[in-house]
This record gives sequence, C-alpha cells and structure tokens, in this order.
Amino acid sequence: MKTSIRAAFGIGARFTLRVFPLVILLALPAIALASGDGKTIGEQRWDLFWRIANFAILVGVLVYFARKPIANGIRNSIESVRAMLKEAQESRKDSEARMKEAQEKLAGVDKEISELMAAAHREGEAERKRIMVEAAQALEKLKGEAAIAIDLELKKAQDILRKEAADAAVALAEEIVSKNITPEDQARFVTEYLEKLEANQ
Repeated sequence: MKTSIRAAFGIGARFTLRVFPLVILLALPAIALASGDGKTIGEQRWDLFWRIANFAILVGVLVYFARKPIANGIRNSIESVRAMLKEAQESRKDSEARMKEAQEKLAGVDKEISELMAAAHREGEAERKRIMVEAAQALEKLKGEAAIAIDLELKKAQDILRKEAADAAVALAEEIVSKNITPEDQARFVTEYLEKLEANQ
C-alpha cells in the first residue's frame, strides 16, 4: 500500500518537475513584456528573478500543501480500484459457484428424470403383471363357475330325460298291455293272484 502511494507520489513529482520548466519557459515572454516599463536591464532581471522565485514558491507551496490531498486522492483511487477488483473477483467466484451449482443441479435433474422413467417403467410392468394375474384368476373362476353350471344343467337335463323316458315307457307298456291283454286274461290274473295270497296265508 505504502509502496503504491510512494510510486503514485513519485509519478506526480516527476510530472511536476517536467511541467514546471515548461511553464516557466512559457511564462518568460509574458513576464518580460509585463516588466518592460522603463526599468533598466538589471532591474528587469531582478524583477524577473523575483517573479520567477515567487512563481516557484507558489508552485512549491501548492505542491507541498496539495501533496496530501493528491496522495489521498491517489490512495483513494487505488483503494477504489482494489475494492472494485476484489468485488469483481468475488463476483466472478460467486458466478462460477452458481454456474457449478446450476450444472450440478442440471446433472441431478437428468439423473432424477432417468430414475423416474425407470421407476415408472417398473411400476407399469408390475401393474401389467398384476392385471394379467387378476385376469387369469378371474378366467379360472369363470371356468369353474361355468363347469358347475354346465354340470347342474346336465343333471337337470338327464333327470328330465329319465322322467320323460320312464313316462314314455309306462305309456308304452300301458298301450301294449291294453292292446294284448283281454278281459278274460285280466280276470284270470286276478284269480291267480288271489289264490297265491290265500296259499301264502
């Protein structure tokens, strides 16, 4: 910090030492013209000398008293530049950190999307298998119920067929009997039956 101020002050002093002779050279004609009012050459020289001396003292006083404000201004400028550089570095670091965080988040989002897609695929596959199992169970249940219903209907149909066959057989037997047995045969069957009953008693 002190080195920077000294360097800045050295630049200011060198600038003053370079500009001062130029100012004097530019001021000499004006001073000479202003002092040429009937004085002798010696008086004019002393007058010029005192004017230059006064000007040099004035410049020296200005440099002496303005040195601190100039140094402070330079110091403040340096501090301001340093603060700006520090702020810029911090801002750059902050931006890099945010960029890195954003990249990490983006990578995390890609990974999360992949995981969600894989989970959705797994869940979809599991749901498909569950639906297939439930459908197979429902189909087996329907097959069992259909088999039971078919057996019941078959038994009903068999019972109806047996009954119809028995009724048809009885009707056919009655028809055969009524056609082939005469009243005399009927009377003889009754007589024989009664005789058998009496013999058994």
